[in-house]
Amino acid sequence: MSAILEAISDPIQWIGYVGMVCALLSYQFRKNKTYFLFQTGCAIAFSLQFILLHSWAAMLMNVFSVLRGLIFAAGDRCKKPLFHILMQILFAGSCLASFLFFEERWWIALLLAVAQCGGTLVMWGRDGKQIRLAQFFMISPIWIANNVYYGSVGGIVCEVFNMTSVLISFIRFRRTGYDKT
Repeated sequence: MSAILEAISDPIQWIGYVGMVCALLSYQFRKNKTYFLFQTGCAIAFSLQFILLHSWAAMLMNVFSVLRGLIFAAGDRCKKPLFHILMQILFAGSCLASFLFFEERWWIALLLAVAQCGGTLVMWGRDGKQIRLAQFFMISPIWIANNVYYGSVGGIVCEVFNMTSVLISFIRFRRTGYDKT
């Protein structure tokens, strides 16, 4: 029992808890701009945590997720296909770099690339409902696998909360709809 308490209270885990709070709050905003800004805060916190956990693919994916969040929060100013292509190249490059240069497990790097490329694709469409469905059925389950492997307690709890938050948003917004801009 003391080992569990020790793991939960580790300062490295607290960085993940900050990211977790940002992610949890992001799904409760109707406006996509606010969603993307909170997702950016989440990516910053998890980038730092994954450096400390030596999860290189996760760190690189989160670093570029910061850029993605800022691009998407900018709205129509950054809706050019060039930005979407750039993000997909950065995530695919992160997969290769983490495997080739940081000796990341190939399957972790590949799974995280699928989560981030797929997530970017649905975010590009700006359909709040599709974003939440992708989070629930693809992105969170993949990140849970990484977080279990590297022992990110905050990451595991974050993804469980993400999935729960998505369910809550479906209940809250079912009548009024989602932002599609």
